[in-house]
Amino acid sequence: MERPEKSTAYKPPVRELATRIYVQFLADKISFAGGVVKMEVGAEDLAKLSFSLAEAFQKVEDQLNEGNLPKNVGFKLDAADIAGWTK
Repeated sequence: MERPEKSTAYKPPVRELATRIYVQFLADKISFAGGVVKMEVGAEDLAKLSFSLAEAFQKVEDQLNEGNLPKNVGFKLDAADIAGWTK
């Protein structure tokens, strides 16, 4: 996973999903025994994987939603345009 430039922040949906994935990973990979926390995987590695999975999910979601987005985003209709139709 590439790190974003310092001026670039993750989109809130990516961060939210990465957080949820991370928490689920931790719930599955942490064990407590005799007052000691044991993890099979490093916390930083889980965080990186969580963001990678969240970014992939967001990318696919954006691609799937592309067909549902408005096609004429910059279109403006003024009264002068309507007046021109009646001539």
